[in-house]
Amino acid sequence: MVLDERKQQVLQGVVWSYVETAEPVGSENLAQRYSKWGVKSATIRNTLADLAELGYLKQPHTSAGRIPSDMGYRFYVDHLIVETDPDERVAQQTRDQLDQERTENLERILRQTCAMLSQMTRYTTVATRPQPTDTNLRQAFVAPAGGDAILLVALLSTGHSETRLLAGAVGKRASDEPAALTTASNAMNLLWVGRTLDAISTASGDDLLPPGDLASEHARAIYVVLVDALRHMARTVSENRPVVEGAREMFRQPEFHDVQRLDPVLETIQSTPQFVDAVNLHGHGGVTVVIGAENEVEPLRECSVVTSSYYIGTRERGTLGVIGPTRMDYDRTIPAVSFMARCLSDLLTRTA
Repeated sequence: MVLDERKQQVLQGVVWSYVETAEPVGSENLAQRYSKWGVKSATIRNTLADLAELGYLKQPHTSAGRIPSDMGYRFYVDHLIVETDPDERVAQQTRDQLDQERTENLERILRQTCAMLSQMTRYTTVATRPQPTDTNLRQAFVAPAGGDAILLVALLSTGHSETRLLAGAVGKRASDEPAALTTASNAMNLLWVGRTLDAISTASGDDLLPPGDLASEHARAIYVVLVDALRHMARTVSENRPVVEGAREMFRQPEFHDVQRLDPVLETIQSTPQFVDAVNLHGHGGVTVVIGAENEVEPLRECSVVTSSYYIGTRERGTLGVIGPTRMDYDRTIPAVSFMARCLSDLLTRTA
C-alpha cells in the first residue's frame, strides 16, 4: 500500500523515536520533537490513528502511545530508511585491525569479525561457517613433532588450515621408522584429498581400510591413526553451529530484560541447525532484513535479523549478520553489516 507523505513522515518519526527511547510514542511527543513539520498535535493524533488502523502501528496499552508493528518496520526499511555509513575513522580502524589478522584459522577470523561488528552496532552478531558439503580437503601435511607425537596439518579448499597434534604410540612408530610416516602420509593424500568434509566425516567400512600396498606394519598403523584424526577434524569443522559474539548485548535491550523471553532466543542462536539454515538462506545475494514474524524460526519472531553473504574470491561461502529486537536501529545496522561483510570477504580472499 502507498502511504501519503504525511503518513510516511509520521511513521518515520515514530520509528526514530521508539528506536531511541523504547517508549510508546504519542502525538504530543512527536509535535514537540518534530516541530519543523509545522503540524499540530491533533493532526498527528489523527495520522497515528490512521496508521494504526492500516496496521503500520500498534498500541501496547489503551492509554499509551503507538509503536511500530512488523508491517511498519518493513515499510520503513523498504521505503524510508536513511542509511548512516560507519564513520570513516572507525571504518579505517576496522580495516586496519582486520588487515593485521594474519592467522589462517577461519574460526578466529570469523570470531574477530563478529566481535568488531557487535562493538560497532551494539547488537549480537553471528557468522555461519562454509558448508561441509562445499569444503574439500586440498592437501594434508604430516611431520614428526618430538619423540612421541605427529603434527597433522589439513589445508582446506577455503584456503585455511586445521592442525592436530597426535601423541602416543603413533609418534613412537613414526620416530622409529620415518619412512613409514612418509608412506602413510602419501597414501592418505592419494585417497582422501579432493573429498568434501562431509564425505570424510561420514566415511565407513572399506573406505577406512589402509590400501593394500602399505606393506609396512608401522605404515599401516600410522595410516589408521592419521585417517581417524582426519575424520575427527572433519566432524569438528563440519559442526553446523554458528559463530556468535556479543550475546550479552541482548541483556541491554529492554525487550529482553525478562529472562524467560531471552533464553529461547539465545538457545536458538547458539544451537539450532534450522537457525543456521535460515540465516544462510537470508544472507544469499546481499543484505537481507527479516523482521519479527517474517522469521521462520519461532523463538526469533520478536527479533530482527540483518544478514549479508561473505565471499572467498567470487564464491559465496557463508553469512554474517546481526540479531536484535525489532526496535533495531536499521539506519546504522544495515550499512554496518554490509561494510563488515565486505571487509571479511576481502580478508578471506587475500589469505586464501
